Amino acid sequence: MDSSDNRLIEDLVGSFLIDLPLIYLKSTKKYPGEKRNQGASAASFKWLAFLDVGTIPRSHWLETNLSLVTRYEHDVVFGRTKYRALNHFQELLRAATYGRLGVETTPGTLLKSGDFVKSGGFIEKIRAGDDQEWRSQLRDVCKKCASPKEITLDYSNLPNSLFKMQRKYFIYYIHSSKVRSQKKIRDIYLCLLLIFSSLIITQWNYLISGWDSNPLFIPNITKIYVLSIVVISILYIITRRLFIKPEEFSSLHMFTKFFLFGVISLIVYFWNYYVINDAKDSLFFIPHITKIYVALILISSYLYRGVALPLRLGVKRSFIFPKNWIILGFIGLSLDIVKIPGMLIGIFLAPFQKNLSKKGI
Repeated sequence: MDSSDNRLIEDLVGSFLIDLPLIYLKSTKKYPGEKRNQGASAASFKWLAFLDVGTIPRSHWLETNLSLVTRYEHDVVFGRTKYRALNHFQELLRAATYGRLGVETTPGTLLKSGDFVKSGGFIEKIRAGDDQEWRSQLRDVCKKCASPKEITLDYSNLPNSLFKMQRKYFIYYIHSSKVRSQKKIRDIYLCLLLIFSSLIITQWNYLISGWDSNPLFIPNITKIYVLSIVVISILYIITRRLFIKPEEFSSLHMFTKFFLFGVISLIVYFWNYYVINDAKDSLFFIPHITKIYVALILISSYLYRGVALPLRLGVKRSFIFPKNWIILGFIGLSLDIVKIPGMLIGIFLAPFQKNLSKKGI
């Protein structure tokens, strides 16, 4: 699949002296999902296997995947890619994002062409997120999907600057959130309903006439509502984490976490003034509570991104300490900050965008 504006790749393919039947396709398609669909449509064999730009398969790639299909009767075996670092900055970037362990990827995937047809193919007309959505769709239509434990591919095209990585994250989360949220329009409407209900309920006693003499007056309604929201949100997040696969994106889940964080932040901010009426001699009065809260959030986030997450991703302690954890924390937090507006923009645009369709295969 060649989308370049010259004949270099075409001439290179034509120079190969091998017995394998190669089909050279000159593509005018703009986005990766469209090109993958075009390539799958041109294939005529029982099995399909996907690679991608910058991804180099290891010699045992197809053998490993096919052995999993044969031994365990898997319908789909995804790729497992290890990200390679070619310089010190890329080592830092890899440690803060992908780590040294293998990552499940669409490149390297082996499946039957019939299962690809059942999946509906890749979503077109988006720059990023189509591959993750496709893997999620495959898990819905195929009974047995797996990812090999051993590395089957290598990727060595990590950005050489933090700005390029931030830009990549921002664009990816706009497109991926737009795709997933468009499938969860009801979640978005429910989020808006929660916001609207919060405004109404917290102002309920002030909206009714006669105020405290009115039979509809509810004492401490704001405190009751906030406590209920906190409890329900915590139970929802715990339940989802225990019983729902992490691959399944939910705008409601993301909104719940943001909403819970906002409520807790407001409680902390107004704790001394409203909860204990600013009584400094009270047992529950906490001096500088807001500053302490903000400091704890920043410190815990920095330690997680700089130490805990890299360790979980297989980064060696000798690389993290004594000083690289400071840089890793900064890189990780900057990417988190960048992706939040990307997600929000994608979710906001989803209801107003024409349905993103998959090409009929």
